[in-house]
Amino acid sequence: MKLMVVESPNKVASIQGYLGDDWKVVASVGHIRDLPQREFGISKPDFSLQYEYIPPQKVGDRTFPGAAERVARIKREVAKAEVVYLATDPDREGEAISWHLKEALQLGEGDYGRVTFTEITPKAIQASLRATRRIDMDLVHAQEGRRALDRFVGYMVSPLLSDMLGMSLSAGRVQSVAVRLVVELERRIAAFKSTKHFGAVVTFDAGGGAKWSAQWDTKPYVTEDSPYVLDAALAAKASQSRQFVVLEAKTEEKSERPPSPLSTLGMLRAASTVLKMSSAATTKAAQKLFEDGHITYIRTDSANLSPDAADKVR
Repeated sequence: MKLMVVESPNKVASIQGYLGDDWKVVASVGHIRDLPQREFGISKPDFSLQYEYIPPQKVGDRTFPGAAERVARIKREVAKAEVVYLATDPDREGEAISWHLKEALQLGEGDYGRVTFTEITPKAIQASLRATRRIDMDLVHAQEGRRALDRFVGYMVSPLLSDMLGMSLSAGRVQSVAVRLVVELERRIAAFKSTKHFGAVVTFDAGGGAKWSAQWDTKPYVTEDSPYVLDAALAAKASQSRQFVVLEAKTEEKSERPPSPLSTLGMLRAASTVLKMSSAATTKAAQKLFEDGHITYIRTDSANLSPDAADKVR
């Protein structure tokens, strides 16, 4: 039997169906180890991270198994497998999860293969199995650095912030920077002074009920220091003109390319603007679409289409 370990249990059935009966697909259910919840978890002087299994989580009336139980279940499958493939997500977090699994399952370098795929299709999965590699420790260390910085900022800055302002507040590697950007933008908005300025637009009858408009070119009347027409009388005079001369007319053919595939940011913006969906709701829906094999991996800034998808569109 060959064993494949993925992150989400929602992917298991689809991938199992593609791989067949010679395979067993199991899920880690996300991360299995993290820094301690009630301790700093970073040792001096080398700043090594002290990991522990993620404890059971209670959500509402349900209690979800802790990582120790999940790892024990996967270990039983490892004992029956001839080879183990770690197929966690193709990003820093996924690489770190694969490394934690390797350590917790006590897999040697020759006991596992690291595979990644950005779409859950038979062709993508088979291609990943032909490109098996080792765990990329550079990505793992990048994730560890980010996690350590989260802990440093959260544990060391939050108490100072709360004491300084006399209320319970939290600081974070991402949230504090985001708050700073929002505050700076709000200050620019508050400092902005509007300038009343004028322009002119003339509408022409093109016949057959069609109309077109021309906007007054104010460039000859403004300067770099004063970029707007402030004289209402001058704008009114321009709008009252009734004699016009066509200086140039030309016709051009333009081709418009279709919009690029959505990046993560583009998806979140479009869902918010068009569907009025929150980022959390959009991410949850997109993750389900990915797990069901309908879209590629949702966390990306690339607009490249997979060859299979491009062929289907054509």
